[in-house]
Amino acid sequence: MKKYIQFVIVIILALTIVGVAQNRSAWASPQQPSQDAKPLSEIDINEGGSYTVGGLCIMNIEYKAKNLRNYAAVDVPAETSREVTFSYPDDLYLAGCHFVHYKEDEVINEASTDDGNWEVCFGDRPDEKLTIYYYRDDLAQTGQAAWLPLPTTKKGTYACAPAMYSGIYAPGGIVIPETGPAESEAARQMSSFVSEKGTVRLSASTTSSTRITQPGVYSAGGICELSVDYYVPGLGNELHVEDDVEISANVPFPDNEGLMHQPGCHVYHYKSETLVDQVTTDEGSWEICFAAIPDKDNTIYFYYSDSDTKRVTSVWSPLDTTMKGGKACAELTDFTGVYMPTAKDY
Repeated sequence: MKKYIQFVIVIILALTIVGVAQNRSAWASPQQPSQDAKPLSEIDINEGGSYTVGGLCIMNIEYKAKNLRNYAAVDVPAETSREVTFSYPDDLYLAGCHFVHYKEDEVINEASTDDGNWEVCFGDRPDEKLTIYYYRDDLAQTGQAAWLPLPTTKKGTYACAPAMYSGIYAPGGIVIPETGPAESEAARQMSSFVSEKGTVRLSASTTSSTRITQPGVYSAGGICELSVDYYVPGLGNELHVEDDVEISANVPFPDNEGLMHQPGCHVYHYKSETLVDQVTTDEGSWEICFAAIPDKDNTIYFYYSDSDTKRVTSVWSPLDTTMKGGKACAELTDFTGVYMPTAKDY
């Protein structure tokens, strides 16, 4: 995929959240980071239960023995994970979740079912087949680690697998081909791409990026769909599947607001072939849709990246989201940014 902008993260945001209303106006400015509170993207666990980690994964734990504890965190930065060999056809979505087992304050590389049961779950998607992969911490330290698949079970709207090892867990997905009308001619003409290991890699049958200059409905990678109507000349967009989930994992996500169902999609706005930070409703209308997560409260979230994308200048913020024929849809904000489907229990 041709990249018009190279993401560079200079400073990892302070993992903080200001109060965000769930039903937010789609054309308001994004929430700015606060310095007051730290969301639960890093957790020390010493009793059984279900724990959401940074909005990215859920850890389900049952302790059968005493003197057990765990550490769970979002794997950012994912520099080590990107260097670990991944030899499967799936698209591996990083960052993943880091999970460490302790028994009597000693790290255990592989936990025993005699001591308890551990499970990791990521948000499942109706448009993808997910497999959860892992590699062990101890093998990574010796350079012998490789991503390996785990037996993955669909449980409602989650993809779950046993998490018996101290290591990194991440989902890999294969897009389920859509049936029905083909996507736009512009999308079909765009070439697919294969990027470095660990990032999103799309198959030859999937278009991951679309440059838009005319009104219409466009899709990217089978992941999202963008409806565009331009009211003035000279406008354009670039739509592509988010190619670095690690950046999004660095952006603060509200606690207790469900789970992100990665990956999202990135939308750039252009005027006269120049990337701009902002457009207005007087200039056009834009709506993005993802496959709806069934039997859940679906909300599309976004964050804003300024035009040089050297920094992320907002937290994840919710958009007014409506259901349309099995899809969750929201009007775009007026900013260039990343959009992600999320779901939580009613």
